[in-house]
Amino acid sequence: MKNYSTMRLVVLLAPLVFSFAMGQDIFVPEVPQLLAIFHTNQTYVQLTLSLFLVAAGAGQLIVGPLSDQFGRKYIVLLSTALYAIGSVIAALSPNIGILLFARIIQGIGACGMMVCAFAIVRDVFAGEQAAQVYSYLNGAIAVSPLLAPLLGGYLDAWFGWQAPFVCLAVLGIVTCALIIFFISETLLPAKRVVFDKRVFKNYWQVVRNRSFILYSFAAGSALACFFTFFSVSSYIIITLLKVPETHFGYYFAIIGITFFFSSLAAGRLVTRVGIFPQVMVGAVGLFVSGVWMLLWNLHSGTSLLSFMLPTALSSVSGAFLMGAGAGGALEPFGEIAGTASAMLGAFEFLFASLVGSIVMHWPVRSDLSYAIPLIVFGVLILLLGISNKCLRKAEV
Repeated sequence: MKNYSTMRLVVLLAPLVFSFAMGQDIFVPEVPQLLAIFHTNQTYVQLTLSLFLVAAGAGQLIVGPLSDQFGRKYIVLLSTALYAIGSVIAALSPNIGILLFARIIQGIGACGMMVCAFAIVRDVFAGEQAAQVYSYLNGAIAVSPLLAPLLGGYLDAWFGWQAPFVCLAVLGIVTCALIIFFISETLLPAKRVVFDKRVFKNYWQVVRNRSFILYSFAAGSALACFFTFFSVSSYIIITLLKVPETHFGYYFAIIGITFFFSSLAAGRLVTRVGIFPQVMVGAVGLFVSGVWMLLWNLHSGTSLLSFMLPTALSSVSGAFLMGAGAGGALEPFGEIAGTASAMLGAFEFLFASLVGSIVMHWPVRSDLSYAIPLIVFGVLILLLGISNKCLRKAEV
């Protein structure tokens, strides 16, 4: 196993997590027009986003243990190939049913890319140093909202709705080459765990761990808020506020820039203040941003400023929650990092897709569709964190 510095590992793993984010972000500007392209309704269009996350979440429960048995490199290479194949199928889809199937294939591939990237970090680093790398990888994820919606909007305008999926296929092929030539195996044969019925005991060991419950909920809530933003933003900005589709990416990029720099700051800060305090600060930030958006809406209705400014604050809070949350959730599980990473990812993505589907069950008529989840999750994380801290003091 090669020795990796922090930044070298971030650079090598960034395309894996970036590809996952691109799979969600690049066709967000197209979402409203898919209604007309495939002669369908909002529920099926929302499924193009939700099913990707469902597949990415549920698939990790299998992919994670497989990576613990066969190693990271083989599984991540196979996953990236599936991602590219799913992208090709999506580009060739003649109807919404085939597109949904392609999104499932993409999601399964993306889940392997994500879980192996996070497991590799846990193979190489631990504690605050691992949380630091996770925060930096979240910064790599933030590059996607900077580029993907803008790129997707122009690709769609110039070449048609299939072009963004062709772009994803090319990205998958390039990432495969990167894996083959530059990423070595990080899981030593002596540390590999056979995928058998003991996997279920390992999952039970993970989910009953109190730290995992707190920190995975924190990270999952942050992802749910981001996914809700992905789901509602095109309707609010393009449909309600009449912003041209080709301009939508600029507004999306504002949130991406905020998340990018916040992730870098979170990566530096977590080594100084610790994981738990950073998660609590992130929870307060979610709550404040939701209340801010709610009060602004009640005062003057929905506008670009009333939506974008509180959302920028929520992205800062999400960056604090996701990196520290992942580090705290995986810290107790050095021997079964792949399984723990899979459970974390499964919870995050399934929870986010559930929240997004619930929010999109009702028509998006204002930015309250985003404000309410921010308030709810901010309060829940704070309550869970406080109760966890009290229980630990009681045990001592």
